Amino acid sequence: MTNQTILEPLPEDQWFIESQELRSFVATVREISVRTADDRSQTLARLEPFFQELLAQQEWLPEQFAQVNPESRMGGGIGQWLLYRAKDRSLSIFSLVIPPGSTTPVHDHLAWGLIGLYRGNQKETVYRRVDNGSLAGHAQLQITEVRSLQPGDIYSLLPPDGDIHAVTTTSQSASVSIHLLGNDTGCVWRHQFIPEVDSVKSFRSGYSNAPCKEEEEKENAQIR
Repeated sequence: MTNQTILEPLPEDQWFIESQELRSFVATVREISVRTADDRSQTLARLEPFFQELLAQQEWLPEQFAQVNPESRMGGGIGQWLLYRAKDRSLSIFSLVIPPGSTTPVHDHLAWGLIGLYRGNQKETVYRRVDNGSLAGHAQLQITEVRSLQPGDIYSLLPPDGDIHAVTTTSQSASVSIHLLGNDTGCVWRHQFIPEVDSVKSFRSGYSNAPCKEEEEKENAQIR
């Protein structure tokens, strides 16, 4: 099973929406993440008030990036819309849109980050892996926390702490969360868990609006 993905750099940073609020936030993230590179807990703590401010502004996210996606690889109509990624692929920001009543697979992220609820209501179930990972395809999880989330709520990821979870929309309308992650989350190989049968498999969630360069290159090679 692949635990780490090495991604080729892109020609330049990629922006998928035009938003001064988002550009200002990314500039702040870059400055703070460089200064606190040796202590990601400090990175998260210093970024949180700026992230809170971004979540409080309800005009910067275009509606097309707050829509469900029937073709989602995550299933359940879940939309994963890329908003920004750094050319070295060390940072991505995306919106995750979960229809009412839908639940994400239990999954990890393999990166530090912040996730904040932008719209709707959610229930988050947080897990901890308790086996040693020595048996392929097997993973034993324990639930460590179940919490209800309201717009503006933020939680942090600092693997292994908080990195494995599943999220359900509990509102009558779709929930929209904003993810700030220290990798190109949709394009790295991550883990999808099925706690009921203690199983795990590799998966790549992709994005609803942007291909992964690695997938494009593989398809082009197959065509040739």
